[in-house]
Amino acid sequence: MAVGEEPLIVQSGLFEYKNRPRRDTWAAIVWVLLLVGVVVGGIYSATHRNTQFSRLVQPDYLADGKHCPMRRSLLERAPLEQQEEDLADFFKHASKWLLFSALGCLVLGLVFLWLFKNHAKPMVRATIRVQVALPVVAGIVLLATGQFTPGLVALLIGALSAFCFWLWRNEIDLCARLLTVAAHGLHANPGLLVFVTGAKATLIGFIVPVFAFTYLAITNGQVAPNGARGGRQECVNSEGAQVPCCQWQPDSWVPAYATLNSIAFLWTTFLIFELRVYVIAGTICQWYFMAPSNQTSTKGFTLRSLRLGLTSSFGSLCFGSAILTAVQMARNAMENARQQRGGNILLCLVACLMECFMQVIEYITKFATMRAAFTGEAFLTAGRSVTDLLKRNFLKAYGVWWFPPLVLNLASFLLSAVWGLSVFAMSYASWHKNTNGLQESIILGVMCFVMALIVLAFFASVLLNVVDAVFLCYAMDKDTQAVTKPEVHEVFSLLPVGVIVEQPGGSGEVAYGAPVHYVPPASPMAQHAPQQAPHPPSTHYDSSAPV
Repeated sequence: MAVGEEPLIVQSGLFEYKNRPRRDTWAAIVWVLLLVGVVVGGIYSATHRNTQFSRLVQPDYLADGKHCPMRRSLLERAPLEQQEEDLADFFKHASKWLLFSALGCLVLGLVFLWLFKNHAKPMVRATIRVQVALPVVAGIVLLATGQFTPGLVALLIGALSAFCFWLWRNEIDLCARLLTVAAHGLHANPGLLVFVTGAKATLIGFIVPVFAFTYLAITNGQVAPNGARGGRQECVNSEGAQVPCCQWQPDSWVPAYATLNSIAFLWTTFLIFELRVYVIAGTICQWYFMAPSNQTSTKGFTLRSLRLGLTSSFGSLCFGSAILTAVQMARNAMENARQQRGGNILLCLVACLMECFMQVIEYITKFATMRAAFTGEAFLTAGRSVTDLLKRNFLKAYGVWWFPPLVLNLASFLLSAVWGLSVFAMSYASWHKNTNGLQESIILGVMCFVMALIVLAFFASVLLNVVDAVFLCYAMDKDTQAVTKPEVHEVFSLLPVGVIVEQPGGSGEVAYGAPVHYVPPASPMAQHAPQQAPHPPSTHYDSSAPV
């Protein structure tokens, strides 16, 4: 065995290296068959498409009733003059700015990580202050323009936000410490950023062909009388309103193939996300429980987790992503039903209950995937194991810890807005003499804002995955009464992840919201834990200290 493959802690089995048989293979087979169906359907769509589609669906063509008699061949239809939209000038001017923005966004993402690694507390506090200031500023502007009711509401929201964050000031400081821990874990494993970037590129490489196949499938069909006419000779609907005389009618197999593509799109998207969670969790677990003889090098951790995710646990990842796909389809169906039924109160209540249930499923799926990354268990077994683990250590309340995503998402939005405004200002300084310089600069600024938001949201999601992985490692530490990384225990022991209900008079071992403070290992259960000196919690946390 190579030096880099030295087991972390063989006795405790915190990361399984060898005993990793293939799990949930059936799910991987179903996913592969689904992709085969997408490709075969795409090839058929391309070879049988209507080559005149782009002309036949033009509004002017569909408005003429002569173009859609029931028995007229498509070959006899007169061609249309294509309406071309010339964007060459805009992209000629904007291409260099878009390239500059793409490179700048990557640098901005690295700066984003550096800020939370070395200056987490100022970043968190600045984000919270901006969140309070925005409604206050909006309220002042509304009052100044004479809109008193909206202005007072905005000021009230700002005041309420300030009061709530003042009540949660201790939790805000703990959030900063938590993000510092996550940033140190990510900094110690730079291969994770390379992997996640590659995963994003792979997902894009999958999405483009699926959308192309779906478009090609839609081009299989013909022009037919508009169904809204109800068989009338005139081009009007049942209410007498004017409607297009014709409509594009895809072939009968197209809706089924489009549904197949949508399922494949959702399933593969969630599969890439599950693989990301798996690799991040496996890498962080190896780093967290790193053997005492190998405390400096994390080389090979990410590649090992990726290899296990694509081999022994690939079926489990397909299983978990299939569950997330079913949840998303149920959510979409419920949303469509709500839009069709309007303000049906009963349907809204059912939707709320289902949303809670689906959130629980997504929560368990995430931690089951992480557990599978640690141990190589099958998906359902990992789900049961991690649920029991969290219950045993009174850590169920961690799911309501919403400060990290709130802070990261808002920070991503603010930095993206600053970036978009900067590109707008610089491009307008160059284009202000052009006829449409202002409009083009605004469009470019919005595009760069969206680009930066996507990149920063990507980095933020990676940090959140690291936070969850470190938390699960902490839970495993508590389960064996070990303290592998005292700095991590110091942070998590102060978070509101304690037990739930306190007995009358304060007696007993059960308490509502009681923080779980760790105790240095003194039990025989800790004999296989990493041999470290007891390290009680300190009153200060050095965010610059290596984790």
